[in-house]
Amino acid sequence: MNFQPTFDYFLKIIIIGDTSVGKTNFLFRFIDGKFNQIYQPTIGIDYKSIIRVLPKTRKKVKIQFWDTAGQERYKSLNKIYFQRVQGIILMYDITKRESFENLDSWRNLIFDNVDNIPVALIGNKLDIADEKRIVEVEEGKSFADENGFLFYETSALNGKNVNNAIYSLCEKIIGSLERTLSFNINNSETFNDILEEKKIKEIKVRKPCC
Repeated sequence: MNFQPTFDYFLKIIIIGDTSVGKTNFLFRFIDGKFNQIYQPTIGIDYKSIIRVLPKTRKKVKIQFWDTAGQERYKSLNKIYFQRVQGIILMYDITKRESFENLDSWRNLIFDNVDNIPVALIGNKLDIADEKRIVEVEEGKSFADENGFLFYETSALNGKNVNNAIYSLCEKIIGSLERTLSFNINNSETFNDILEEKKIKEIKVRKPCC
């Protein structure tokens, strides 16, 4: 009996950033539609999975989120967590300047471990921006543009832009995967064509044995 997957793509996404920026509640909001008022820091690393249909392409994807403990910072994050990762969410708190200033270290962690991986930069806690914003929108967008990241400001509390940010990242991941697949197929065909042409030439120049 052959197993038929119930989704088009399996995507592994890791979420990183300083502690208390809202990474876990961001995922809770997307997966369960809820916000946990009681702060419970992630210990080590945790993962959650969900199947969703992307609104634009209508692709059915199973997303596995790996939620990291921000207090460990980049120095103690094991490279194994980045294996087979197809996308990354890098998060900071728009009400905490330090979490934004530490983005350089998190970006370096990304570039040291993976190549050409879609990244979404998320400025979280948009719900309290009017009273407590410290990091301006332009600052976040500039950092994202400089590094080729997607950029969103979100609120895990009320859900604003949470789905949009994750869906956009998933769409970009799938686009990247499909371009890579197309490139490999095309190059494989080209390589086979070259081999076939070489065989034909060898046959034409081959002399009879007697």
